[in-house]
Amino acid sequence: MGVLSGIDNITGWALLQKNSAAIEASYAATSSSAADIAYFKSVAPTLTTPAKLLANYRALTFVATAYGLGSQVDQTAILQKLMTQNPNSTSSLAQQLSDNNYRVFANALSNWTPPPFSTQSGVNAAIAGYQLHSFDASVGTDSPSLREALYFTQTAKGATSLYQLMSDPALLNVVTTALGIPAAFGNLTFQQQVAILTPRVNMSQFSTTAGVAKFVNQYLAMDQVNQITAGSTASDPLLALFGNGGNNSGSATTSQGITLPTSSSGSGSTVNLLA
Repeated sequence: MGVLSGIDNITGWALLQKNSAAIEASYAATSSSAADIAYFKSVAPTLTTPAKLLANYRALTFVATAYGLGSQVDQTAILQKLMTQNPNSTSSLAQQLSDNNYRVFANALSNWTPPPFSTQSGVNAAIAGYQLHSFDASVGTDSPSLREALYFTQTAKGATSLYQLMSDPALLNVVTTALGIPAAFGNLTFQQQVAILTPRVNMSQFSTTAGVAKFVNQYLAMDQVNQITAGSTASDPLLALFGNGGNNSGSATTSQGITLPTSSSGSGSTVNLLA
């Protein structure tokens, strides 16, 4: 169980906003976090090359978690390339992968002269990242939606381009959910997605903490509506039959007037951008 077991998302989010420091401290005291940090500190001076980091699974797990790639710790070929290629090169793996965490990892660990953990600031940055992401993962054990809300809060502030949001699947999911855009959005071409999002996403709102918080609250509210709707449809065969207004045309329509195809194939696919 995670740190917010048995609590609904709206209440959980309110608790995180009001008592985040106390909740994080409680998590740190009851998890393996302290032991993991102590171990990393003890071996950090020995992690002088990518090969040495890859050879120490416990240290690699710590570092991958610190940069948001804890679930990719076994993908050593990918991690090795991220640590040995120039992350700014257009041909680098970091630039080809959609998840921004790959670029964050590569930017932090692609220069080993000197090694990234040879300084106290480098060690402290890894520890701070580990504490942040391991806590987020614990929250996600109870609620993936709350984990995405945390991630959006930590990442979206300061974003100035729609492409920054679209290049990160987790950020994009928060955006489309908050705007009531259905899953069929993923079947559209990139250009069609941009055309839908551009008039609907006010990037200036992400310049302030209050603006990001307001958008996250909208995301959680819509996510809860979606969960209630999904539960009602699943339990009531009549709703399952008529819940989409009898629409059997292969498209999904939202309350904001966006009509999306359920499949990107076929010449009859259309996108209605009228709000």
